[in-house]
Amino acid sequence: MTRITSYCQTCSVKNCIMMKSFGQEDQAYKAYKHHYEFKRGEMLFREGDEINGMYFVQSGVIKLEMNAETQRPFILRMIGPGQTMGHRFLNYTGLQPYSATAVEDTRVCFIELGFFKSLLQKNDLLQEEIRKIFLKELRSTEIKLLQIAQQTVREKVAAILVHLADTYNYKQSSMGIRVHVDRQEMADLAGTTKEQISRILADFDQEQLIRFRAKHFKYIAVDQLRQIAERHTTPVSEPVGVEF
Repeated sequence: MTRITSYCQTCSVKNCIMMKSFGQEDQAYKAYKHHYEFKRGEMLFREGDEINGMYFVQSGVIKLEMNAETQRPFILRMIGPGQTMGHRFLNYTGLQPYSATAVEDTRVCFIELGFFKSLLQKNDLLQEEIRKIFLKELRSTEIKLLQIAQQTVREKVAAILVHLADTYNYKQSSMGIRVHVDRQEMADLAGTTKEQISRILADFDQEQLIRFRAKHFKYIAVDQLRQIAERHTTPVSEPVGVEF
């Protein structure tokens, strides 16, 4: 972990909840915001650690996983720029529910928990943003459970590809995306084996749903893959109007 200098005014993240809640002019929090860089493979925190603040991903990708003593880690999801960690301080334990590890070189903003709570009490927009994040995460977890129980391997791999495309901000007009996720990590995300991942990727390639070489996905038919993935689920909608 390395401490770095960064400024909200020059940040490329457009969906940061702090900027949405406070804007460019009202940045009372900037003196309390720290910036860190984590190298690929570095852990930001471990499952069960005390939650000590809010993390805002500025660049890079982080994997969130839960560990079992006798099994491989279970990867819940990947998160990228604009997403947060630490909002689970709203739960009754105040402990991190998962471990967070940098999948690639990653930059984060960090605000200590005590100060963030004081900001939360004073800003209704920030409260609403945190509620949306919390409830969207809950809905994503429900869908993940449904996928594990009901989806075929083909549907699970399609869902993982859509998830990676969303995380890496894939655009069809671009040159594709290079994902720093290996086949075993994809298998841990999907709840299957890396051999099945490789087989389904080859099938999707033959069906022209993807074009890839190793970790470089030159083309992803996101809409078609989303249709395959959602045969047994409903898409995650934006949660509104819920109070804690």
